[in-house]
Amino acid sequence: MKERDYYFDNAKCALMLLVVFGHFLRPYIDGVLWVHSLYTWIFFFHMPAFIFISGYFAKKFYEHGYLQKITKKLLIPYVLFQLLYSVYYFFLYDKQSLELDLLTPHWSLWFLLSLFSWNVLLLWFGRLPKRIALPMALLLGLAGGMMEAEKWLSLSRTLTFFPFFLLGFFTPKPAIERLFAAPVRVASLFVLTGMFVLIHFGFPDLPQDWLYGSKSYDTLGVSEPAGAAGRLAIYGASLLMMFGFLSLIPSRRFSFSVLGARTFYIYILHGFILKYLHETPFTDFIMDVHGYPLLLALSVAVMLVLGSRPVVRLVRPLLEWRWPRWRQTAS
Repeated sequence: MKERDYYFDNAKCALMLLVVFGHFLRPYIDGVLWVHSLYTWIFFFHMPAFIFISGYFAKKFYEHGYLQKITKKLLIPYVLFQLLYSVYYFFLYDKQSLELDLLTPHWSLWFLLSLFSWNVLLLWFGRLPKRIALPMALLLGLAGGMMEAEKWLSLSRTLTFFPFFLLGFFTPKPAIERLFAAPVRVASLFVLTGMFVLIHFGFPDLPQDWLYGSKSYDTLGVSEPAGAAGRLAIYGASLLMMFGFLSLIPSRRFSFSVLGARTFYIYILHGFILKYLHETPFTDFIMDVHGYPLLLALSVAVMLVLGSRPVVRLVRPLLEWRWPRWRQTAS
């Protein structure tokens, strides 16, 4: 049996913590400068890194049944949880009517649609030499900002982040291992620290909408040439920070490594908790006591709960269409 690569489990676990933590920080970014800077710093690289890893593990796209597999893994859960979140928001926000729209993904569900689309795009881009495919993906990413589709079918994000997915697909394992060299890791610390300082002092008013990948250049209030230049600069910074972060991830097994294999569950489910808390006095409490570091502890707790074995067993039939053993035995 092939030994599991705990490096990627650790990387996904760390990135998922940043995803949850970043989402908890969102209500406070307009009132506290360092929170805004930290939020911006996180969003520069956490989703690009996640998408890069997803592309790295898509190398078997040519195998028979692969498209059917990702359809079952991504599209069916997308439809199901799009409906569940619609019902949840109906009660949470006391809406007058139940809104069911499968073409505009709720909040974080965009990733499922985009991940499916990136895998489909591999049917063409995966067969091209990388010297041709990567520049083409980059051009598509820049062109994505010229479209007004934005959140519709997650089209804008699909195009914007596709270069990271394709780069991961073309990246061999030896290239990943070169990130572990001591000089690279030391340089990475300087890069990540320097980027936070640059964001905090040099670009304190940088609109976070630039980093979401869901806004057109027109919505961002810039011309297409200026928007493309800005996105290109963000690509460069994101790439540098992404590899810097990945170089610092340890390769050995930890007690939390198992959560890296369950990030899909945590990602899909944490919105239920987060959206509820944002409708309670909790948000004002954190602001009143300046308890922003507590949000990191809360993020860890959310991950531990949603990534626990009981929750995974309970939700697995919805996400993977795999039933518990007792059900299989009974049938």
